[in-house]
Amino acid sequence: MLAEGPTTVAARIGCAPSELARVVHGDIVGREGHTNIEAVMGAVSTIYGGKRNMQNLPEGYKRNAVGHLVPIESIKEEDLARDQFVQEMVARAQEFSTTLQAFKKRVRDDFQAFLDLSAEKYEVTLGGEKGNVSLRSFDGRFEIIREVNELLDFDERLHVAKALVDECLIEWSAGLDNKIRTLIMSAFQVDSKGKINSKRVLGLRRYNFDDERWKRAMQAINDAIMVTGSCVYFRFYATDEAGKLGQVKLDFSAI
Repeated sequence: MLAEGPTTVAARIGCAPSELARVVHGDIVGREGHTNIEAVMGAVSTIYGGKRNMQNLPEGYKRNAVGHLVPIESIKEEDLARDQFVQEMVARAQEFSTTLQAFKKRVRDDFQAFLDLSAEKYEVTLGGEKGNVSLRSFDGRFEIIREVNELLDFDERLHVAKALVDECLIEWSAGLDNKIRTLIMSAFQVDSKGKINSKRVLGLRRYNFDDERWKRAMQAINDAIMVTGSCVYFRFYATDEAGKLGQVKLDFSAI
């Protein structure tokens, strides 16, 4: 038996059971032919919580993907089983994610605290997370590596650099290797999010062409660089039974 059936729910929100049934199926039209789904759903929201508040659903109901209330008794068993399985697995994943986040924060704080403590012996202040650092256990069987990668972006001077590079490519069309031309042209391409690949752009600086425009383009790239933040990564290593040092896998897909 449902703890709170359609008749009870309809009574609580002040509408007829047939009217509630049409809301449940997304096909509600009022007594006078005017759509009044907003009024009924508003009443449901007032009594049971917001439209997407899964914690305050009427007992005996589930909400489908488009937001309609559906009596549990009308849902197929396989759909209910799938729903329960997915929700349980995602809930466990969320718990694991929370645990992993807390672990990373602890490692990050403790790692930096250890470096600061080591620096204090020499009366040096390190000033935060900078550079890559590796720590090994006394027997060499375990290792922690911290990598700090800067997040780079470019200001408007990158467009100046591209214009100068384009001038060079047009003039050098006959004498430039096609592979190098392709690499240079691809450096300024954006990804699906409209972002420039900073590694490809900075990689242009390794080409030392004897052209004043190219040199000015490379200077414009240098001047356009902006450091917008940093990402901190940790890798853990342990020696296996064969004596080989291998990375401890924390990536779900790598396990």
